[in-house]
Amino acid sequence: MLYPRWLETSRRHTLLPAVYDGDQVFTFGDLATAVEHAPVATSPVIARAGGAVFIVEILRAWRDGQAVIPVERDAPEPSLQRPPPDDCRLVKYTPGAAGIPRGIFFNDAQVIADCDRIVAAMKLSPSIPNLAVISLSHSYGFSNVVLPLILHGVPMHLAPVPFPRPIEDIFKQHEAMVVPAVPSMWRAWHRAGILKGAPISLAISAGAPLAASLEADVFADAHLKIHNFYGASESGGISFDDSDIPRESADDVGMVLDGVSVRAGSDGRLLVNSSSVAMGYDESRDGDSLGNGNYLTRDHGNLTADGRLHLTGNCGGAINVAGRKVSPAKVEAALLATGCVTSARVFGTPSSDPERCEEICAKVSLAQGKTLDDLKAAAMERLQNWELPRHWQSVSGH
Repeated sequence: MLYPRWLETSRRHTLLPAVYDGDQVFTFGDLATAVEHAPVATSPVIARAGGAVFIVEILRAWRDGQAVIPVERDAPEPSLQRPPPDDCRLVKYTPGAAGIPRGIFFNDAQVIADCDRIVAAMKLSPSIPNLAVISLSHSYGFSNVVLPLILHGVPMHLAPVPFPRPIEDIFKQHEAMVVPAVPSMWRAWHRAGILKGAPISLAISAGAPLAASLEADVFADAHLKIHNFYGASESGGISFDDSDIPRESADDVGMVLDGVSVRAGSDGRLLVNSSSVAMGYDESRDGDSLGNGNYLTRDHGNLTADGRLHLTGNCGGAINVAGRKVSPAKVEAALLATGCVTSARVFGTPSSDPERCEEICAKVSLAQGKTLDDLKAAAMERLQNWELPRHWQSVSGH
């Protein structure tokens, strides 16, 4: 069903822009031609984010009845504990709530259901491009930017970096844009003063809690309402704040989307039921409950009388750094592998910048003759920039 939907999209929008990438513009016809000439996929396709080729790799997999595994451009090869099922078409390889990567399997109907639900709720249109500034290999970017392009003809404008000036330059090229971003980006753009007068028809924030104060400040200064969006890798979109004025409470994540039901389980964790919930994981862990249309999240919350969903906490083990989930265990293992420490403990601490959510701290015992500078240099070779601890403490033992 996915590839036929793409063929319908590409025929309807053949001559229209699909991907703006720097000075290049690829039409839907250009993408369709590239897919037609792409080599046959005989196994799951690892698609690395970056440029129009990312879209082509996704479509090549679906053309040939294979699953696609989207990853960051420079990410290591994904390692699944079992192969995707025969009817799997998407594997989200994600740290999830625990911060330790694993695969989540989706069939074509589940992928389509999530996209169609998001497009309807946010009223996305082929006439208004998405700003592609968030990671397109992660669930948020894939569902909100990649899938609307493939299944609904909503173009994207790739942003190489989220820095204010390049984003402002992109704004100047369009009469209107949909901007899905994370709170730290909204904070940076607001401080830089580029939101006032920007051609943003819809501003969306997800991936980390959006501070009510930031939402109110942007609304007052730029007359722009940021709409909070809540979802999970395992279930896709769950709720969306479609109101016209700022929320009163930061834990308010809007109204539950049509076709999704949410209730609190016996332990307070939110149980989500919808047609976009995944088939399952490549590896189950304690506390998992996923399948048959149901997903038991790691979040706690409640529904108000007027149907708005409020989050009150979570029981996940990951460190949330500006919308990215970081595994403490992974960082600890990387630090130990440098040979610069004899022990390491990594944990999160609340950030002074609420849009960053948390910061990574490392408490280590240095090996004889090693310094913190030695450790930091070695860690940079083993971890992504966003996985590096911001705070370091050397102790004699812990």
